[in-house]
Amino acid sequence: MAKIEEIIEQLQDGSEALVDLPTVDNEENRFNAIFSKAESPYFELFFPPKAWARDDLLLGMNCQLTVKHKGATVNIIAEFDTVINDRRLGFIAREPVKPEALREYFRVSINTPIEIGYIPGPKEVKLKKWSMIGTTVDLSGCGALGLFAEKPEANNRIHIKITDTASQNIISCFGHVVRTYRMRKKRYQVALHFENISNDVRDQLISCCLHEQRRQLRENIEVE
Repeated sequence: MAKIEEIIEQLQDGSEALVDLPTVDNEENRFNAIFSKAESPYFELFFPPKAWARDDLLLGMNCQLTVKHKGATVNIIAEFDTVINDRRLGFIAREPVKPEALREYFRVSINTPIEIGYIPGPKEVKLKKWSMIGTTVDLSGCGALGLFAEKPEANNRIHIKITDTASQNIISCFGHVVRTYRMRKKRYQVALHFENISNDVRDQLISCCLHEQRRQLRENIEVE
């Protein structure tokens, strides 16, 4: 894999980017931005008006971002270095993210109902049952990203139910919250990792991903 400085130099000004910015309340907010070159390994990201508030951001932390490049996606770990002005932030690229380290299984963009919740055990008298329904943003054999109207009340031992777009069956498993991204308009993106799932359940998840991938490919061919 190329050195990080070489990767930054090859990226083009004006490329679309997606970045998870660290905040002072120990969350990560996800933003769309435009990549802008500087002297590698430094670079800048340009944001829409009022996308973030300066006082909410936490400088000096590493964050993950993706930049579109020649039809592919480049994944980078970068240090959030400086606030240049109310629409521009500065970063120092630290290292590329190897594709095999990103996900154990390939991930597909897919919108389907997802329900997450928590059911307390017999001895957990102080904990309450809760559930919330949202929509997936993407899905893989080991995790999912969902969009919800609220922030999860707990992070561990989460019961997850996903609707298979092909069969409309419910795929059920347990997992934990990896990260919560606070979006605009009081919405939350919740990254989930599946835990101790059976081979049958994993096969269902991968089958759902493959079906959606084939559907998207067919649509692209028809459009072309």
